[in-house]
Parts: sequence; C-alpha cells; structure tokens
Amino acid sequence: MLNTTRISRLDYCFKIVLEQSRIGDLKVCNKQNLIYLLLMLVISFGLFSGEETPIVAGQQIGLTGYEIHATPKMIAGVKDNASGLTYNSNTNTLFAVVNNPEMLLELTKDGELIRRIDLIGFEDTEGVMYLGGERYAVVEERKRTLVMFDINSQTKVVNRVGLKSLQLAITSGKNKGFEGLTYNQDTGDLFIINEKTPRQLIKLSGFVESSDIAISTPFSLEKTSFGGDDYSGVHYDDQTDHLILLSDESRQMVEVNKEGIEISRLDLSRGNAGLHDDVPQAEGITMDKDGDIYVISEPNFFYRLKSKNRLLKVASKND
Repeated sequence: MLNTTRISRLDYCFKIVLEQSRIGDLKVCNKQNLIYLLLMLVISFGLFSGEETPIVAGQQIGLTGYEIHATPKMIAGVKDNASGLTYNSNTNTLFAVVNNPEMLLELTKDGELIRRIDLIGFEDTEGVMYLGGERYAVVEERKRTLVMFDINSQTKVVNRVGLKSLQLAITSGKNKGFEGLTYNQDTGDLFIINEKTPRQLIKLSGFVESSDIAISTPFSLEKTSFGGDDYSGVHYDDQTDHLILLSDESRQMVEVNKEGIEISRLDLSRGNAGLHDDVPQAEGITMDKDGDIYVISEPNFFYRLKSKNRLLKVASKND
C-alpha cells in the first residue's frame, strides 16, 4: 500500500511543472522545469515499479513491509491477561506485564519465559516501559497512575510501597483507562495511551529525572482516530521520531509522526502480514534495536514481526 501523502505531493509537483512549463510547447519549456520533471519521473518509477525502495533511517518505520516471523507462541505459565510489552536493549530481552495477577515476565525475543517477577501492591497493570539502566515504569489502568521502580537480574519481587508514582486526573470509563506506555530517552518524555472515552495520547515531561512535571496532548485521537475504535498500546521509535499506535478492537497498528500525521499502517487481521488468524485482543507492542516488532495479546499470545525491507541505518545519531 502506497503512502497517500507522498502520492498527493507527487501529483502536485507534476501539476506545477505542467502548468508552468506547458510541456507540450517546447518554446516555453525551460531547463529548470525539465530537471523538476525528470526528478518526479524518477520518484514515480520508484513508487510504482512494484519493488519497494529500502527505507532510509529518519524517514519511516514502514509498517506495510512487516510480516509475521514465526507461528504465534503461547507464553508458558500465563493463562490470560498478558497486557504490555517493552524491550531492554542492555539484556536484549523483553519484559511483559500481566494485569491479574500483577507481575512482570522476562522473555526471550522468541517468546520463551526466562523468569517471573511478582508485583506486590500494584493494581491492574496494563503497560510497561524500560527506561534505561535498571529502571522501569508501569501504568495502572483503573487508578490512572504511573509507577517507577528498579529491577536487576536477581529481582523476584517488587513492592509498590514507597515507589515514585503519579496519578493523573483523566476521566474515562472504569475499565477504559491507561493501556500503554512508551519513552523517548533523548528528551525524557513519556507517552501514555488512554484506551477509550476518550482515546487520548498523553505526553508527560519531567517525571523520570525530576519533579518538574509538564503534561500535554500532542494531538487529538478523538478528532483524528486513524480508524482506531480504541487504543491498547503505543511504542516510540527513536530512529524515526515516530510513534506506533496499537488498536485491539480495530486490529491495526498505525505509524504516526509527532504532528499526528499517518505515515504507514498494518492490518492485524487474518490474511494480512502472513497471519493465518486474526490477532486476538492485541494489548502491547515494542520494537528491538534491529527493527523487529513484537506484539502481545490476551490471553497469552506472542507475535514477532520482521520487515521485508529492513530499515537502513545509514548514519547513527552519534556519527
């Protein structure tokens, strides 16, 4: 599926060249407009030739290029309520949160269970995020609360008493609150997704490293919902500065930029992305350092998706 924004811009460029130069009349045609026309022809050939152009870092994730990597896996030791998912780049493992009973699960990138960490005193944990070092955060849906804590390779239990937390005054349905959490490590901004009534993306600045907290809404998911009846997960990608929004009810993930403009999308229904069945109740999403996308769904299914056209890392942020 082609990006409609790119196509509309291409059509506009052709229109300008044709109107200004009157291509049919060689007497009016000038060198600059001929260069523009040739450039647009090259771009259009790349878009419509049938072969996808490799994605350059900083442009887009390109969700349409992703396909299921292996048969969906049932997570051992979990009957239901698998909710959020995050990737730890230091351990190269994943952490999933379960909302009842509340616990964290460390998983391999193939969905194999490594260990279980009990969350004592937590309530209805739906989203989890790795913040760097040994620090993590979770959101509690019904309480509309963000909680931060540290765990290491030996941690078996986390007790909520005394932990740094923040409760937000967000009014929505009792079980339609905070569902997902993600983090921009460069800016220190957290993003929380509220499931429904209202569908809402909340930006939280200052919570991780200080007590000077600012709360904002980058764009309205009620005004522009991207076809999502609800939103159950969110992931921030530092390579593109884009977000992936995950919808359970609409069985989709949508890539958007920070202005709330859609870049790409992927249908999680049967027959798409190599799926033999619908993804049931997709709840959590994350991405690893290689660009693989992971989705966790209730009751306990684990999905790994790979891009057919791997994101080209032409330059790192440190170059």
